[in-house]
Amino acid sequence: MKPLAIAPLALLAAALAGGAAHAASYHYTDHWDYIAKRGLGAAEADDRLQADAATCDSMVGAQQGSPTATYRSCMRQHGWKFLSVTRERVPSDPNFSSNARVAPGHFIDRDTGMDCQNMGGASVCTPPNGTVRYYDPDQGLNCTRTGLVSVCSSM
Repeated sequence: MKPLAIAPLALLAAALAGGAAHAASYHYTDHWDYIAKRGLGAAEADDRLQADAATCDSMVGAQQGSPTATYRSCMRQHGWKFLSVTRERVPSDPNFSSNARVAPGHFIDRDTGMDCQNMGGASVCTPPNGTVRYYDPDQGLNCTRTGLVSVCSSM
């Protein structure tokens, strides 16, 4: 079976969006091989990887970049072998900046300015701890969010 490269595996490949407006952001993608060899198709293997990653995230904690030995051990118990991690620079967005502090495994949603964490395929978001400037595509406006308050303007 060919190694599976799953992107974006949100629980393992976190977009780092904190820091200064001009700080580099990266997407990390972990590459895993399903060693249980149960003949899963690509879609089934992706679903299994997502579920197993969510289980290991809840037991060990979400990982950014290269997973810890404990995390690799957890994934191995579910039939996965870690192959590598790739890092891809996210192009800078002139409509986005943030000084919000985000916890490991969290990210700033670029459409809402909220501090989010992926939980088993769904994002749970709370107000950020800081100020986020972003572009809201639904309204077509530039916005500034500080905590729960978001102000959007066409100017």
